[in-house]
Amino acid sequence: ISGGGRCNFTNLGAGPANFLSDNPHFCRSALAGYTPQDFLALLKRHRIAWHEKHRGQLFCDDSSESIIEMLRAECDAGGVQWRMGCQVADVAHGEA
Repeated sequence: ISGGGRCNFTNLGAGPANFLSDNPHFCRSALAGYTPQDFLALLKRHRIAWHEKHRGQLFCDDSSESIIEMLRAECDAGGVQWRMGCQVADVAHGEA
């Protein structure tokens, strides 16, 4: 999740202008669909403490492992089926 282990999990100042895309509307809709405030609410539900360093960069107070554990718990609660140790033989683009 992060190289330093502290986990810079979001940035309050990041917006569509900070991303490059062939479709400029994609970033706007994607970022509006799940905001930094949504993630902060998730952290609050899981009682994960965090702090702002500078320019809106948010870090968890503990190690990035707390974020990993939270994401795993959310996946488990959502019924995600874990597939570990599997080899991907091919990736193809097709109709949904």
